[in-house]
Amino acid sequence: MAITAPATALFAVAALAATTGASTGQAASPAKPIIFGAAADNEAQVLSHEKVLGKHMEGIRDYKSWDSTLFAQNQLWMRDTGHTLFLSIKAKRINGTVVKFADIAAAKAGSTLYNNMVSMASQIKAYRNTVYIILNHEPEASDSTAMGTGPQFAAAWRNFVTIMRAQKVTNAKYVATFTGYGFTRKDTKNMSYYYPGDTYVDAVAADLYNWGACRSQPWTPMSSLVAGIKNWGAAHPTKPLMLMEWGSVEDKAVPGRKAAWFKDVAALFKQPAYSQFTALLQWGGININANCEFGYETSSSASAAWAAMGKDPSYSLNPA
Repeated sequence: MAITAPATALFAVAALAATTGASTGQAASPAKPIIFGAAADNEAQVLSHEKVLGKHMEGIRDYKSWDSTLFAQNQLWMRDTGHTLFLSIKAKRINGTVVKFADIAAAKAGSTLYNNMVSMASQIKAYRNTVYIILNHEPEASDSTAMGTGPQFAAAWRNFVTIMRAQKVTNAKYVATFTGYGFTRKDTKNMSYYYPGDTYVDAVAADLYNWGACRSQPWTPMSSLVAGIKNWGAAHPTKPLMLMEWGSVEDKAVPGRKAAWFKDVAALFKQPAYSQFTALLQWGGININANCEFGYETSSSASAAWAAMGKDPSYSLNPA
């Protein structure tokens, strides 16, 4: 069963998470644990993760549309049970219409988009706890092409953060999140064209996957997948780095290979060369399709390896 702690104690844990996530210079260890977690949209999904872990899970990655209520009953439950929330806000409305990056960038006081962002600011302030905000994750991916270009996204991000600051939002951290490929590709989809600048960003994250056979790609270790963002971090040593999504498919020809991959991930981020990383949020049971299942639940060995990582005091702000 999931372990539940008193709300007061868990608020202290969440505060520690915010403090820990803002520092760099030491690899994952019991003295400086990385925030560990998974994707979840509601209480039931969180409790399902925690049942596998047998303990409290610190980090939660959640996804909202532009006109969603950011903090409904489920998100308030997450807060009140001491979870640290990483909230993505897509530049797309619930009805599927996109919100152009250029329009967000140009939004002035009194306009609809400006008022939308003021509403978001009010919701974030009312949440009270620290929340990590990701505006339109993976802006360089094909899913975001309709929203606009890299420079337009960078300008949109800057205006968004400027409005949040003008509205006296003090409990938000802003995490610019890109695909892993975005850090290494050589065209105008490279994340450098989308980066808003260090002044507007509290942390930088990547979404990384070992696609394997589901995309006819070679089996790829996390050390290779993470190389792009790690190299970027070396040029921005004061910026914490995070993985907002990560996972692997199973190798149907080699049972247990995915579990070994998870174990390698757990060992990797304990190495001093990875000391900028402060949060690792696994995709966690939300699958793209039957051939590309990135969650930990695809085999008993993968589930056990994921749970072992979550119980490791180097990856837990609330050890079992």
